[in-house]
Amino acid sequence: MSASSKRHLQSDGTKAKRARPSEQDIAAFAPIPELVRPNLDVLFVGINPGVISGQRQLHFGNPSNFIWKGLYESGLIPEMIQPEHGDRLFSEWNMSIVNLVQRTTPSASDLTLREMRDAVPELRRKISANRPKIICFVGMGIYRAFASKSKVELGLQHEVYEYERIKDSDEFPEFGHMFVMPSTSGRTRAYQNAEKLMYFRQLKYIRDCVAASPQPMPIDHDRLAALGPQVRSRYFTTR
Repeated sequence: MSASSKRHLQSDGTKAKRARPSEQDIAAFAPIPELVRPNLDVLFVGINPGVISGQRQLHFGNPSNFIWKGLYESGLIPEMIQPEHGDRLFSEWNMSIVNLVQRTTPSASDLTLREMRDAVPELRRKISANRPKIICFVGMGIYRAFASKSKVELGLQHEVYEYERIKDSDEFPEFGHMFVMPSTSGRTRAYQNAEKLMYFRQLKYIRDCVAASPQPMPIDHDRLAALGPQVRSRYFTTR
């Protein structure tokens, strides 16, 4: 057993529980640093940091969050990574992560609707300034607040996010595709991981189309639909 493992054992040999931060500690957590630049292939938008993320200062900081497995198993990234290596999304694979709300809370349900709506203008500013090809909202509630809609469908949205036209420039996209997937948190019980993975596979197909070189390819919506779940149900299972 390594020395680091021994430090986490109690005198009776059982593993010691990590002390949970107090409410005051959680309130004092700094916003998680965000890495953004123009022309990202995918910009993921999370709702806000949970306690583990805020404590570790990492996006989706809990290794059990399905986003990491979804990225790898869908082929969006070529190898499985842990949250502490999440900056590789930015440095190697032209993707990144931001949050709608910067404040850390024990649960996303601790956020008020007003707090989420008040955060939308800053998120729109980041998106408009950096012009990602795809904006992926990791949770339906995020997109509801962003688009001021009460009813939201999962998957590729019909509307696009239009950018201010840059005269005589083909370097940056004129719009960003908007994609909504279920929350990847383990607390989200309405969608099983097998179904969540289908949305990652749809996203990977869209990414491959819009990032194709030398020119983007059109999205085949029949092929896109075939990659996704045929029945969107909380009781979805694979057989």
